Amino acid sequence: MTRRKVVVTDHVFPNLEPERAILDGLADLVVAPSTDPQALLEVCRDADALLNCYARLPPTLVQQLERCAIIARYGIGVDTIPLPTTRDKGIRVTNVPDYCIEEVADHTLALMLALARGLVRGIDQTRAGVWNVAAVAPLHRLRGRTLVLLGFGRIARALGLDILVCDPFVPQDPIAGLGARRVERDEAWEAADILSLHVPLEAETHHVVNAESLARLKPGALLVNTSRGGLVDLPAVCAALASGRLGGAALDVLETEPPTAETWIGTVPNLIVTPHLAFYSEESLVDLQRRTAEEVAPALRGEPALNPVH
Repeated sequence: MTRRKVVVTDHVFPNLEPERAILDGLADLVVAPSTDPQALLEVCRDADALLNCYARLPPTLVQQLERCAIIARYGIGVDTIPLPTTRDKGIRVTNVPDYCIEEVADHTLALMLALARGLVRGIDQTRAGVWNVAAVAPLHRLRGRTLVLLGFGRIARALGLDILVCDPFVPQDPIAGLGARRVERDEAWEAADILSLHVPLEAETHHVVNAESLARLKPGALLVNTSRGGLVDLPAVCAALASGRLGGAALDVLETEPPTAETWIGTVPNLIVTPHLAFYSEESLVDLQRRTAEEVAPALRGEPALNPVH
């Protein structure tokens, strides 16, 4: 079989040994020297497949790919890939839709508990030599409060929370199977003691959390986002925290990463920010590399995709 060329547009992994092992004997793996669009085009133009992490692939680049059979995305979202262009070109696009499920669920619950129990405020004050429970008040019992999942995530029923799910694409049966109840967005905003975001970033979900929607939450409600930074209007959230209207926010993702000096939010009260690490464990990284490369091999052999996006 003729050896093919597979280009890694960018990556964050210690090495590419999982990909090399899967593609051994089938393709040569080439790492792009830069994510600059012109530099990417030069190395990708004659590629048979692309492995894509964070680099955005402009439609003009994809249009000039001469023999690309597949663009395999390292991860769940495919917002780095111009899907209409790949569809027109007949290029297969795949993702890893159930990657890092346990890690994100664990991180979401960790952020939720940190907010609900005032952990960061308590840790900060003890590090500063202060010992004052009143400075962390008020804290409330979680049992009996309502957790709203905007998007049907995989956080199991736990902690005594009543769970509502707002997701127009998921029928009631699987939601009810977890002991949850499906609601429309209007009820979701008004019922949430805790709002946790688990939806993709699309035109209709961009800044779905904004000044207007925040005003509809219960006073003192908590916000958790481990999904996409663009779902949240950060200045609106900071304003709601500063006014006390929002009880706390825990964000693992930001619209601009890392935050610039102009957007840095280190002084905003009751705000926890983690550096986009909900996806991360040593095991999840290797799993992601392996499963993404496993999408490329069938494409090069003319076999069906395991997780086609379109």
